[in-house]
Amino acid sequence: MIIVYCLLGLILAAALTAVIETRILRVTHYELDVGKKCSGIKKPLKVVIVSDLHCTRFGTGNRRLVERIAEQNADLVIVAGDVINGRPQDIRYATEFFGQLNDRGIDTVYVFGNHEQKLSLVDEEELDTYTSLMKKLVRVVNNETIEIGGLVIKGLLIPLKMYRDRMINISDYFDPVGLAGEFEDDGKYHILVAHDPTFAAMYSRIGADLIISGHLHGGIIRIPFIGGLISPRHKLFPRRTKGMFDEGKAKLLVTSGIGWHALPFRFFNDPQIAVLEIK
Repeated sequence: MIIVYCLLGLILAAALTAVIETRILRVTHYELDVGKKCSGIKKPLKVVIVSDLHCTRFGTGNRRLVERIAEQNADLVIVAGDVINGRPQDIRYATEFFGQLNDRGIDTVYVFGNHEQKLSLVDEEELDTYTSLMKKLVRVVNNETIEIGGLVIKGLLIPLKMYRDRMINISDYFDPVGLAGEFEDDGKYHILVAHDPTFAAMYSRIGADLIISGHLHGGIIRIPFIGGLISPRHKLFPRRTKGMFDEGKAKLLVTSGIGWHALPFRFFNDPQIAVLEIK
């Protein structure tokens, strides 16, 4: 009986820890030294990266999250998708969050993930309305390219079916270059924002120096010395769920995100604000 009580106590403690952990905002710092490779960068740049908010609020109106982002004094904020959960009522959440960043004069780039695109399953006009509203507040770069402060940034809008496919013969119909185009050989620093890192090897054909992704939520539960436990595709022990990795000639930065899908549950996996310094 004592063993049963101990097990129940451990389960309750783990569940409580997981719920508490969802309210902690962890800032993780990364550095990239590009040397003389990129003539367009005249001074060190700081970029804040957030992803997978899924309508999560930190404080009234998300004030605590916005303040934490503002504290970083970044040159740019990149939002790598899944701000909402794909419901029309979520539009208010995104307007609230991006509106605060806009009011503070924080330059923000936004690339949609799969959950933004789920608005089209409700009604194609809902997605169009959402896109139009967001463009009034931030730089939406779905399959578009912009230049900011010596950085050339492309957003790759991964088709919604890619998140549901069993990944058989994907190369027969998924063409990242055809969607977003290639980077020019112009001596500038090239960043590709693509929500799901699963297909990073295919993205590399676009010619980015850095690929930024989210989507995997750090594996939801992180096991020390092993990494993430499960992916959104329900794959156990997925690779590269959080951190900086090599992808061919490029670097791949995967953030574990801010929120959660259904249950408020993260374990050994605090909500993450990634801060990248490019020198």
